[in-house]
Amino acid sequence: MKWKPLFAVLLGLLVVGSVVLAEVRGYEEVGVSPSPQKEPSLPLPVPGDNVALKTFSGKSSTQMAEQFLQKYWDRLTLRINLEEFSNATFVGIALRRLPSGAYAPLYYLGYDVKASDVEVMTKSFYIEARKFGKLPLKVRGALADEPPREWTSIGRISTVTTSEEITTREGHKVHVYNKLGADFWVAEARMGYYYYVYMSHEAKVPSERDFPKNFRVAVKEVRERATILNPSPEQAYFGVGSFRPEGSGSSSEPTVTWGLNIGIDAKGLPSAAAGFSETYTKGLIFKWYTDDIDANRDIEFQFYDLKKKGLLSSSPAWGKIFVAHPVVVPFVKKGTPFHMIELKLRGEAEFVYEEDVIICLGYNCWVSHPRHTVQAPPIEFTVEMYPWFINRR
Repeated sequence: MKWKPLFAVLLGLLVVGSVVLAEVRGYEEVGVSPSPQKEPSLPLPVPGDNVALKTFSGKSSTQMAEQFLQKYWDRLTLRINLEEFSNATFVGIALRRLPSGAYAPLYYLGYDVKASDVEVMTKSFYIEARKFGKLPLKVRGALADEPPREWTSIGRISTVTTSEEITTREGHKVHVYNKLGADFWVAEARMGYYYYVYMSHEAKVPSERDFPKNFRVAVKEVRERATILNPSPEQAYFGVGSFRPEGSGSSSEPTVTWGLNIGIDAKGLPSAAAGFSETYTKGLIFKWYTDDIDANRDIEFQFYDLKKKGLLSSSPAWGKIFVAHPVVVPFVKKGTPFHMIELKLRGEAEFVYEEDVIICLGYNCWVSHPRHTVQAPPIEFTVEMYPWFINRR
């Protein structure tokens, strides 16, 4: 196949409502869930011979984790710069030993974790590590008109979370959350390596039953961005085949095609999806837009107009959690040192809220509904992916 610079390609379907929940079972098989699930009371798993577990807590968590990783550094299939997570107060690391002697890591990070919460975080990490350890090392699948290939799991970054506090007029505290994580696979081709990067991005608000009186909050917009940082655009870029994504779309139907469906047959790999984490779809709608910031190197996904549609008008989707799972497929030519891709991922979430305010002028009173917007801090981190370690003998 003759290669040429390509635009980013986005794979899969966007699914809304109950369709999203039907897909959750598939996500959970790879340890990614679009919304927090209440974990059953389970004992801590015992690490197997092929999985090493380590946790760190406190303000120096990232420094201690970095020291721990040094002895594995030249055998990690997925590396992160822990300095980008310097505010983390809990770090869990699971290293899954591969047949080649390399290690596929799971990075699990927590912020504002108090000493009294460390045990709970540790159990949560162990449960996540157990799912990671059960993930098949290899699955088979095809992209577009490419032949089926064997995909190898090379690691995961568990959901990183930031939050923003809203104080109501009556003094109540309401938190909104921005959460981003990713799973990574790699497959060898004749000319180089494909990477399959599956992002898990969630914008979370309290449910309506948990709102303070006379207060409402909703997700307004979410964005994801993926940028290839390799210095040579000719050697590392997004793409597969000769397709490029459609520019925009709408979720007027419960199930819609998002971007361009290029005939993905990636059995065992999760497909791109997005929608509200609800058990019904009636009236929940949104729009999406894909923007090529820099052809072949930088792509942004935007979900906006997240609304609940009524008979006569629409309103923000108060109390509804929105989840997005974009997929990008970077490709690196075999002439690239170590066949390595350096990728920056970013997730942003904006929220809208309103309160019922009684306004009186003289003897006339009415209820006003002023609206405000707020953003949770964006999440951005860099990853380095190394298939060279997998195939090294």
